[in-house]
Amino acid sequence: MLSRTAESCFWIARYTERAEYTARLINVHYQLLLESSNQQDQNTIWRWYLESTGQLSSYEERRQPLETMVALQFLTLDAANPNALVNLIGAARENARGIQDQLSSEVWHHINRMHLAWRTYTPGIIAATPHRLLTEVQDTCYTLHGIMASTMLHDEGWTFYRLGKDIERANHTARLLVHPILLQMSHEPTELSDLHQCVAVLKSASAYEAYRKVSRSVVLPEKIVEFLLLNQYFPRSVRFCARGLRQHIERLMDKSSRVVDREPARLIGQMAADLDFATLEEIHEIGLESFLTEVLRQLDRITMAVSRTYFRSEDTEDVRISSPRRHLRLEHHEATVHQVKALLSARIQFTYTYEAPVMNVRTIMRVAPHQHYGNQRRLDVRWHMDPPADYRHYTDAFGNLVWQMDHARVEKEISCTVDMRVETQTGYLTDGSLGMQGTDPLDTDCTVASAEFTRLTHLVDRSEVLVRLSERLRGGGGSPGKLAEAILHHVHAALRYEPGRTHVGTTASEAMALGSGVCQDYTHVMLALCRLAGLPARYVSGLLPGEGQMHAWVEVLLPASGQKLPIWVGYDPTHQRRCDERYITVAVGRDYQDIAPTSGYYEGEANNRLDMAVSVTLESHGPMERWISSQTQGTAPTSNVDDHQQQQ
Repeated sequence: MLSRTAESCFWIARYTERAEYTARLINVHYQLLLESSNQQDQNTIWRWYLESTGQLSSYEERRQPLETMVALQFLTLDAANPNALVNLIGAARENARGIQDQLSSEVWHHINRMHLAWRTYTPGIIAATPHRLLTEVQDTCYTLHGIMASTMLHDEGWTFYRLGKDIERANHTARLLVHPILLQMSHEPTELSDLHQCVAVLKSASAYEAYRKVSRSVVLPEKIVEFLLLNQYFPRSVRFCARGLRQHIERLMDKSSRVVDREPARLIGQMAADLDFATLEEIHEIGLESFLTEVLRQLDRITMAVSRTYFRSEDTEDVRISSPRRHLRLEHHEATVHQVKALLSARIQFTYTYEAPVMNVRTIMRVAPHQHYGNQRRLDVRWHMDPPADYRHYTDAFGNLVWQMDHARVEKEISCTVDMRVETQTGYLTDGSLGMQGTDPLDTDCTVASAEFTRLTHLVDRSEVLVRLSERLRGGGGSPGKLAEAILHHVHAALRYEPGRTHVGTTASEAMALGSGVCQDYTHVMLALCRLAGLPARYVSGLLPGEGQMHAWVEVLLPASGQKLPIWVGYDPTHQRRCDERYITVAVGRDYQDIAPTSGYYEGEANNRLDMAVSVTLESHGPMERWISSQTQGTAPTSNVDDHQQQQ
């Protein structure tokens, strides 16, 4: 699975679980304070809450009184507080937005609706109906988990989601148990306020009813600790969560044989075993606070191990928002002095015209990229099809986004318009030349082995001319990168751009013999030479300003200086250059047949004709510094419309 997808699933779970816990904890303590008019109670309760969640120092920096309404605003709407509800919901939504194509439309709609609602809330609205809004967050998170369970494939993505949820749950329950009423008392509460605080602890974990079913005696701090820490059946107990973590990591281990993958399993297994065999007496001997501190440290180590092993990220900060991953690899030692970004908009229009009515029409489209690919990021996409079709999307073996449209009957024609905006980035060296950059194979959803891109196909075939040329180029020596550059220049010199001389079925050997063709033919010839020379190379279908049609180029798998793994580097033989920030990658495959922009089938004798028009506009272009201030603004929706691919 793509590491970015796994990481986003993990953090969607953590953010939504954290939002649910935060809303419930605030709600419980707000209700507790309604029963007291003592200002000292407000200070004590909110101070404990902020301290237990690690937000006390941040609150004190604002030099505001510890009053209920001030604390509510800080914990719900304060943009500067990363753990405020509005920011937790926004972070969950941003991670979901980054893997939108991997989620069901129901999941995305639910998260986006909650995010849009909280963007409209003001301190006045929160102060007027805090209980209703906090309960709404809890209910929404409960519902979201049910939707995820009911509509997602229970594959690796689901496993990472469950892994994140159980880590977050265990963390919050352990923090909840570091409560003065539990640390200082081992006997039955005598004061009514103490009893209320014990009940509040249970309600903060949604555990009050479950606790009373297990322990029908009075509410005792000692029993609360035993229930929330060691109960094997309550889903929010630390022990239950640890057992869940062990099951999830074992599922992931079954799919990997790497030794490095065992570190998370070792840490989780150690923690689960400690809790399985712990007794309340032993915990009292160690000290409850010391025991819980060690549990929290174990959870931190588990999180870092999971991140290092599966997410390929050195960032282990606890508050993160998914962002496009850019893989800029320098082949030389000169520093990249600046980054250049481009914002491109594209419109693709096509029409299938049939001579007579046809039945059971299926149209397959590969005309839009996934949300992230290498150094590019798709900001939005909209499509409109007439007549409307039954729609579904999926990811093919090459990691491409595929849209499938089904019509029971078509009278005359099918027309479709796709609009999108894509942001790209490129690094340039001191001398102004393009830095060596590419896409990490592990950062895509492609499940096809690299060796597959060294094999010839029907369209990428051999001829004596191609074999001799590849042997001559390979015999020239030099690095794989130099060989790819040499092939690029020879293909451009050998062919003349001449539309109409070839067709979609023209092979590399035929195009080479003709000495002419279009971008598809240039690409097939370069693929043949690369593969004959031993370089893994794949066909790329994409977009480029000024072409008027879909464009094609080559990606070659090359070693990157300072990196363990090679990267896919783009070369455009039609224009004799490496690909820069003007190029939008839509799909990759072995040859054109794997990734034709549109294809399909139907029942009927009628012939059909395809007309397609493509326009790509470079909307913004310049140094990355110009974009820094607008980076966040560009990721937020400007209206209450779900930001996902949709039929209009």
